[in-house]
Amino acid sequence: MAYANSPILIDETEGIKTYCSCGESARKSYCDGSHSVKGTGKTPTEFVVNEARKLAICDCGKSGKSPICDGAHSKL
Repeated sequence: MAYANSPILIDETEGIKTYCSCGESARKSYCDGSHSVKGTGKTPTEFVVNEARKLAICDCGKSGKSPICDGAHSKL
């Protein structure tokens, strides 16, 4: 998997978002369907953003609050 050891910081807009959870998306932090093409066995994480704000999206695959980073990458 193409995970990184740090979160992806984004200025997110309001709405329903579909974030990559397999680490293979070319559009990280968003899902591009790579999980299906590459047969990762993972599915994207749907998340509702209620207001525009800065988010730290997990890119290590270990967050207990997925898709939001909880600092798990620093414990790897």
